[in-house]
Amino acid sequence: MRQKRFLIRKLGGWLLILIAMFLLSACSRPEHFLKDSAYRRLVHRQFQKRAELARGRQQELFSVLKGLNQAEREALEFLYAFMPLSDLANLDGQYFLEQVRAAFQARQYFSWGRDIPDDIFRHFVLPYRVNNENPDRARQVFFEELKDRIKGLDMYRAALEVNHWCHEKVTYRPTDERTSAPLATVKTAFGRCGEESTFTVAALRAVSLPARQVYTPRWAHTDDNHAWVEVWVNGRWYYLGACEPEPELNRGWFTGPAKRAMMVHTTVFGQYSGPEEILQKTALYTRINQLPMYAPTTRLTVEVRDTRGAVIPGATVEFCLYNYAEFYPIASQVSDQQGQASVITGLGDLLVLAYKDNLVAWQKVTAGATDRLLLTLTEPDFSERQVDLDIIPPVARAVEPPDLAGVEENNRRLRLEDILRATYESTFINRDIAAIFAKEKGLPEDLTWKYLEASRGNWPEIIEFLYRLKPEEFSCGLGLLAALTAKDLRDTPAEVLLHHLRETPARDEKLDETTYLNYVLSPRVGRELLSPWRKYIKDKFSQAEKEEFKKNPEKIYSWIQARIQLDDSNYYQVPLLPQGLLQLGRADVYSMKVLYVAIARSLGIPARIDRATGRACYLNSGQWKEVYFGQESERPESPAKSRLSLKYEPVAGLPRPSYYSHFTLARFSQGRYRTLDYENQPALNSFPGELQVDPGHYLLISGNRQPDGSVLCRLNFFQVEPAQLKEVSISLRTSLQEPEVLGQFLPEAEVYDLKSQSGLKLSTLTASRSFILLLIEPDREPSQHLMGEIQALSGQLADWPGLVVVAVARDSLPASFEPTRYKALPPAARLVYDIQGHISGRLLQALGKEPAGLPVALACRAGGNIIFYSEGYRISTGEQLVRMLHWLK
Repeated sequence: MRQKRFLIRKLGGWLLILIAMFLLSACSRPEHFLKDSAYRRLVHRQFQKRAELARGRQQELFSVLKGLNQAEREALEFLYAFMPLSDLANLDGQYFLEQVRAAFQARQYFSWGRDIPDDIFRHFVLPYRVNNENPDRARQVFFEELKDRIKGLDMYRAALEVNHWCHEKVTYRPTDERTSAPLATVKTAFGRCGEESTFTVAALRAVSLPARQVYTPRWAHTDDNHAWVEVWVNGRWYYLGACEPEPELNRGWFTGPAKRAMMVHTTVFGQYSGPEEILQKTALYTRINQLPMYAPTTRLTVEVRDTRGAVIPGATVEFCLYNYAEFYPIASQVSDQQGQASVITGLGDLLVLAYKDNLVAWQKVTAGATDRLLLTLTEPDFSERQVDLDIIPPVARAVEPPDLAGVEENNRRLRLEDILRATYESTFINRDIAAIFAKEKGLPEDLTWKYLEASRGNWPEIIEFLYRLKPEEFSCGLGLLAALTAKDLRDTPAEVLLHHLRETPARDEKLDETTYLNYVLSPRVGRELLSPWRKYIKDKFSQAEKEEFKKNPEKIYSWIQARIQLDDSNYYQVPLLPQGLLQLGRADVYSMKVLYVAIARSLGIPARIDRATGRACYLNSGQWKEVYFGQESERPESPAKSRLSLKYEPVAGLPRPSYYSHFTLARFSQGRYRTLDYENQPALNSFPGELQVDPGHYLLISGNRQPDGSVLCRLNFFQVEPAQLKEVSISLRTSLQEPEVLGQFLPEAEVYDLKSQSGLKLSTLTASRSFILLLIEPDREPSQHLMGEIQALSGQLADWPGLVVVAVARDSLPASFEPTRYKALPPAARLVYDIQGHISGRLLQALGKEPAGLPVALACRAGGNIIFYSEGYRISTGEQLVRMLHWLK
């Protein structure tokens, strides 16, 4: 018996040792970041493919993979597997490793980090990129700034607080198409909605709050688009206006407009399988449809057949929305084996286009009125003809009034945040200091101040550049700054500018100075981030190659075509920087064009990307010669240019047509009409305007947007013969019925005149005249949009005998407000403060309701009859008011 007990004790001891060894093994087992084994294998296979195509940058990208733990390696593989081509070319492995470690650090630091599901974390926290910005190290900077501020909050309150912090840093202002990085946006203190939302998503992800930028690619009821933010909190997605804090989530000035949207989507990093409708799924990204969260929807199914009735799989089907005087594809699908493609969309009009193998079909459809559409592909109809379409957007829908709890406190915080931002802006260099610097340096005072003022928070870099100029460099140095965009001045380091100044060949005496500055010295090619590429390019080629390129710039094209592989995986369309592109040996078409121009300019050859056609060009004997990248079908059949004369006969009550507002021009190529970009073409500043164009088949689209958001559209199809003159008239369809009287506004409201700083009655200002009244919140959207429009139209309002009154709404006057911010208003305009809210009361009397949202715009005849009223978000309200002048005489 004793021996038995001994054996039991011995076996028990061994059992304890085995258990301990098992537990120790379990504890030391590598922890997977990608816990689903099937998804882990998918990621690894995709990583291997990307690593193979990026072997030209093997050392720069993948050397950091040595010595990592399992979770870090899998997270890095996830990023490498799905990143766009531009990031493989422009960034390095150390950057990506820092992003992984910073994301893991934040997840551990905040209590909610452990509650975030793995798939939500990997798709909406870990990715370093939000959209088409140039990534930076904002994650680390924002984490340090925010961690203590939100540490004790729950996820919901933390999300609101991060947005308040974002508002302290950045406010809205329109900018150009290149999306600035989050840190550059903070340095500037303003950005357009795409930049505000990119910045806010970056801030939320920095503190391990899952976030994504959502985007309506085009509104249906007005000519614009918009981006905002969704944040994941405790198992569900909420929305918020970026840098526009509200007392609660799921509130924003765009709530009403979003109810009229036809599409809201986002691009998700990687292969994602969430509950949303998938618009497009590729090996690298997933585009999802979030419209049902915002608006009434319907599913529209399109079936594509041939003339014999057989279904056509593989046809491109585009669901196009009228906006900016073109039909823009808000979703693009490929027909399945049943010849079908479908999408969830809003309840309004679309033009659906299908094409394959040089066959095409299109038709206008009202989504919601019908759920199926049959398109029969045929040969394109190139006959000269005119087609009129009435485009009706989804109807405006009521928005539930917000809970007023917390509004007063939120408004108080907004005012304080405006002051904090203004305090930061006050640290920018001022004119007096700029003048002292310019005088000591021997630079022109006005030009020096022009560039320093425009550089905003980047002024130390611009002043460093100017300081390091040698006297013999003054002319070219200032010329280089003149060739940059305003955004370049705000985010380009001095070293990059000095590099381009000193690595550019001297001007050939046969070349005029303007051409040299804009097309040789300038580092700005397209929408790429400026980088120091000239020395690398010059060192890349032998002297013999460089001489050959200078003799015949077509040889640059041949070299690129032979050595750079075309790659369509650059899905965010951020241009590859020339140095990284040459190392990688792969590029998308646009980046090849940027490289072509960069090589040419590095060798002193004037080159550019033509804005209208998008083609790379070089200057030869005073003529711009085009080179063709991508599909050869882009090349016109005849090299001879033709002349297109656009005419317009003025119509009373309608504005002079402008490109992208009232008309666009498109040329048939690769199965569809493709819009040409003539937005800033001087030839179209007056009519008739003449353009040099390729021969071919063209479509002139014109549109007259009505106050309710509908559009009277006209399609004019015509052909331009080689080396011939073609005359075409722009005709805007008119609807000049006299506007109905909507109510009577009695201007007896007591207001405070901000110029004389005294109280008076509004009727004292209007003095029996017709008037336009704008009720605004100066520092908030969409009031800022409206005031930008009104100031841009100041010239058309200046000769009108009526009065423009801009009234700041009650409790909306910023502490730092200066009337000079609206210095571009018509000279006779008056700026007042609705200090007691009397204007809102008069609107209630006149219309039977209080405004649902600001800004409010109304046009009144003498006596107070209202013939135009708008509230909330609607682009081109200024233009609609100008049209009312015809009825306000």
